[in-house]
Amino acid sequence: MFALLAGLLVAACGQSFDPTGPCTTDGSASGAYPELEAAVPTSLGGSPPGDLDSGRACTAAGLGTLASHGVTEFRFAGATWERGSDSGTSLAIFTDPDGPALQPEWVAEFYEAGARAASKVDSVAASEYSIDDTAKGRRIDVINDESYQTIVVFERNGQVAIALVANAIRRVQTKEAHEADVRTAVDSFGVPVTGESG
Repeated sequence: MFALLAGLLVAACGQSFDPTGPCTTDGSASGAYPELEAAVPTSLGGSPPGDLDSGRACTAAGLGTLASHGVTEFRFAGATWERGSDSGTSLAIFTDPDGPALQPEWVAEFYEAGARAASKVDSVAASEYSIDDTAKGRRIDVINDESYQTIVVFERNGQVAIALVANAIRRVQTKEAHEADVRTAVDSFGVPVTGESG
């Protein structure tokens, strides 16, 4: 499993997860929030994901830096394509059911903090990333245990979209090949619906 990226998708999974009751524990399950799962791309390079599930987080560990922005619960859905032990892609959607509305900058901060706190991380760099002709997102690049790992966070159709790409350096051999995978992952979310400001 591409441990850093997968581990950052959600901090923990509750053993007795009830998606309909009050949030007292973090958790995820297939079909927990179908409307969120429907917003996640289910094809990457023509292939379906190995896993698709959804869940929520409300504990201090799950919320991380989002708590400092007044977020008390967030919900997410994610699809994962694994390509070996250190390579893969996850595409996810984050939202806050009760407000304040999640901002891409907050979610990028959440991921950057998690990356900086992870073990075996050699470097973490944040930068801007062009999503399309008009929209920009936030990008976090990590070198983690001989793996290129990139997280791109951006707004898509009123939600916060995340593309997470990990490639073992021995697999892709060049940074250009990794960059192509990042572009494919971001583009898989498609064009925004008419009227989105970006």
